[in-house]
Amino acid sequence: MKERAVEFNTDVNLKGTVSFPEKSEGKLSIVVIIHGSGPVDRDGNAKVMQMNAYKMLAKFFASIGVAVLRYDKRGAGLSGGDFYEAGMWGLVNGGIAAVKAARGLPEINPERIFLLGHSEGCSLIPPINRQAGAAGLILLAGQADNVRKASELQARLLEDEVKEMKGIIGVLLRALNVHKTTFSKQKKVFGEMIESEETVLKKGFTKINAKWAREHFQYNMKEDLACITCPVLAITGNKDVQVNAEHVHLFAEKVNGPAESYNVPMMNHLLRDQEEETSMIKLKSIYKSSLSKPLSAEMLYILKEWVKKYVI
Repeated sequence: MKERAVEFNTDVNLKGTVSFPEKSEGKLSIVVIIHGSGPVDRDGNAKVMQMNAYKMLAKFFASIGVAVLRYDKRGAGLSGGDFYEAGMWGLVNGGIAAVKAARGLPEINPERIFLLGHSEGCSLIPPINRQAGAAGLILLAGQADNVRKASELQARLLEDEVKEMKGIIGVLLRALNVHKTTFSKQKKVFGEMIESEETVLKKGFTKINAKWAREHFQYNMKEDLACITCPVLAITGNKDVQVNAEHVHLFAEKVNGPAESYNVPMMNHLLRDQEEETSMIKLKSIYKSSLSKPLSAEMLYILKEWVKKYVI
């Protein structure tokens, strides 16, 4: 693929990359990628995890004749701003600005702008689409509900896993009451964030983006989902423990355009196939081993078939 640097502005300067097929004729369709949570750059990488999923998606789309715009989230990569100062609506405004930048590219058909969200990006896409008017939406590993519910799900899964865990590690974790306290501790922190007016809270040596959490927790996507009339594709892996895998079908039910939803049996939240059984306790090591793998072939097949119908 061919690549070119791009930049655009909201209240901060955002920098990214536009990818094009090596050969093309006429005006192209383009996919704008909206990130998952955390200080993530245009490739899907954070300091703690080099996922590279968005760069891999850009190569995939270029191989089937579709351009991609991906960018560094505010406070990450080369973009301006402070990640910890960013709220949900600041991220939405960044996505809207990215769509406007894509529409202004001379190689792009301005009526053929598609949005692809991963994880948190699936929660940001409905309000972005309501203002920017995309030609179609792709939702990967998303939660068709307030993101607080996804966080609570993860805490419950951890507690349940500790209750059932065999061996000395299970005994030790139960002795520490991990199976009884994870959810209650999370609930306490969530309550502090909601009651606070601070942009950032500090818990020990950890900084928490309280503004981001408050805005997400207060957001109800139901109305924005109902406003979606363009084609929608939703895909989530059955080995995803960061969202409720069944929510992939809720996306399809709640929108008012043609929608398809799929569960990929072996795929995890990093969009890779996972041989291991799901585990919150072993999640870091599972993810680390996933990073060397390609994106799920089944997911890419579903994407390609949908692109043939709606994008190209």
